[in-house]
Amino acid sequence: MESRSPINVYLITGFLGAGKTTLLNHLLKNMADSRNVVIENEFGKASIDGSLIARQFSDLYELNNGCICCSLDEELYDVLTILAQSEERPDNLFIETTGVADAGTVAEIFKREDVGKVFKLRKVLCVTDAETVEDYISETEETIRQIVISDLIIINKTGFVTPDYVAKLENIISSLNPFAEIILSADGKISLDVLEGERKEETGTMPEINQNFTHTNVHTIKTVTYKTENVFYRDYLMHTLNVSLMLHYKQIYRIKGFVKFEGSDERVLVQSTGKRLTFENYGTWDDSDPVSELVFIGVGLEMATIQRLLRPAIKKTANDKLKSMRLAISKGTI
Repeated sequence: MESRSPINVYLITGFLGAGKTTLLNHLLKNMADSRNVVIENEFGKASIDGSLIARQFSDLYELNNGCICCSLDEELYDVLTILAQSEERPDNLFIETTGVADAGTVAEIFKREDVGKVFKLRKVLCVTDAETVEDYISETEETIRQIVISDLIIINKTGFVTPDYVAKLENIISSLNPFAEIILSADGKISLDVLEGERKEETGTMPEINQNFTHTNVHTIKTVTYKTENVFYRDYLMHTLNVSLMLHYKQIYRIKGFVKFEGSDERVLVQSTGKRLTFENYGTWDDSDPVSELVFIGVGLEMATIQRLLRPAIKKTANDKLKSMRLAISKGTI
């Protein structure tokens, strides 16, 4: 890689559902005068987040073959090589890692001599969800690692908690990484001024965590992707997912996907963070025969369980059950 003006790199990390894509969209919008490239990584083969990124970039590269930090010498390095050799280099490279990535491993690649001639890692930004980060710190090594490696930590969604609790979170996060700047945000928006300056090489000391933790392609966190050509009943799906999140909060970390509801052509984005579930209209379906797709991320998830959970909310299944009940009534068996 020959030496020319370096490409600024901003690494965005944070646990599942914290608001990384929202922050990325904000940065792209406010840096639209620059030539920006995005590398988007998702844990699992389904590409949901890629379609949510605002179209304010020059190029988008999606890496869906697992956690980005488990394939540094493969896909990620290939993309960096393409950018380094391109005639029109970008000004900025934004890398959004999967919610279970070890951002420290990703950052290490930019210390390589050949990579450092082209790319300059300016900031590692960690987005945390004010509602859930305290739980995740106590339950997941990934959250701690993401906080410790970061230069800038955004406590996001502050409007959902009290000011006293925000102050408590600041103290907790500062104890994990006293070198990082902590910023509060209600909606994933930050001032671009915080991106200025050189990255500090000092990092906090890694707290004592489970020594049996090893970062491999086989995370304890698992992704299950459910697809169906059938449509959902909106109220049934909302009720089913809300109940599941309440009962299995410690097991289901994230739900995200696009679904089609009965009687509507809207493409609806379904998302969960913690116990909070949202439905958002996202235009109409391009395909005349759309396929609904929901991605579940958590611990100990199994496809059979997800299928059983969603079955009552699917129109075809519900209609078949109603027909069966009517048939049983007509035969006098119930």
